[in-house]
Amino acid sequence: MQLEELPLLEIFNSLRHRHGLPLGVDDYLVVLRSLQAGFCISNYQEIEQLCCLVWAKTEEENRLIQRLFKQMWGHVQQATTSKSGNATKSASHLSQPDNISASSTETSLSLTLEPVQAVQAVRTSRLYRELKRPRYSLLTEYFPVTRREMKQIWRSLRRPMREGVPIELDVEATVVKMGREGFLLEPVLMPPRTNRTDLVLLIDQEGSMVPFHGLSRQLVETAQRGGRLRETRIFYFHDYPDEYLYCHPAFLDAQPIPEVLEEIGERTAVLIVSDAGAARGNFDQERVDSTKVWIEQLQQSVRYFAWLNPMPSECWRQTTAGEIARFVPMLEMSSQGMKAAISVLRGRYIVVKELDESLWY
Repeated sequence: MQLEELPLLEIFNSLRHRHGLPLGVDDYLVVLRSLQAGFCISNYQEIEQLCCLVWAKTEEENRLIQRLFKQMWGHVQQATTSKSGNATKSASHLSQPDNISASSTETSLSLTLEPVQAVQAVRTSRLYRELKRPRYSLLTEYFPVTRREMKQIWRSLRRPMREGVPIELDVEATVVKMGREGFLLEPVLMPPRTNRTDLVLLIDQEGSMVPFHGLSRQLVETAQRGGRLRETRIFYFHDYPDEYLYCHPAFLDAQPIPEVLEEIGERTAVLIVSDAGAARGNFDQERVDSTKVWIEQLQQSVRYFAWLNPMPSECWRQTTAGEIARFVPMLEMSSQGMKAAISVLRGRYIVVKELDESLWY
């Protein structure tokens, strides 16, 4: 098989580049390996459902994938009937799908490929090469924390608890039981461990945070898609929460702060993302005082919270951020800083010296 004929590659690349879905090579390989293992290959609908399950996060994305598959299946049927000389009238009216070629659709169910081929194909596809032109050279890997690092760091935010049906062997209890009874009729089982961590992201939006919107979106996407957390909730504010938090980055769907704090629970991990005024390099005492009131309110409701600042720590001096960092565990947005923030959210004590000798946590 030629690299450009890999199964479903055209649809996958169309979703990534033309429609903007945040998909990576890993997402493509999950589908391919499932098909190679024999899952969801009995009919077209099962393949389509598999791709929707892996690639779609919202109902809108789900409908988009279904539309592209409908076009592809129509093109497969059209190519097949054309070869047999029995093309039907209905097939002749099917629309050409976005960037889906006849050669790709004819081989779209062939599964003889290796993961290395998939990576090479995604990276050498025509759409990918177009994105490498200078006008499209703004890549997410330019961020201080890469998408891969974010996913790995999120997965360290764990609070495992045993719950559910007992299906795992409790070796210690089984040995004790066997020693007590002298024989073993049945082993002792226990429920599996599951991650019970709930995360709330509070993201500063607009104003001086505009240059960091891409970074904030990547934090949200990696937490929701790769964090393996029980629940992730996102709220937005501007400068500091006053009376409301917003469920939409355009400050829609307002929710009173007391109501949010009542819902999230004491053991919820809260991560605040804001430059805290460091981007403009100014000092605003009103913002410091209002933020302190809000933090005191937060402390009464949750046990663990931290603050990620996208500006380097050396830029906090003599700014609002530097003052806020004296009563909030504030870390800079870097791989090391994000790991430290996760440690705070896990309840681990850390010592951080960011600005001067008097600033310790």
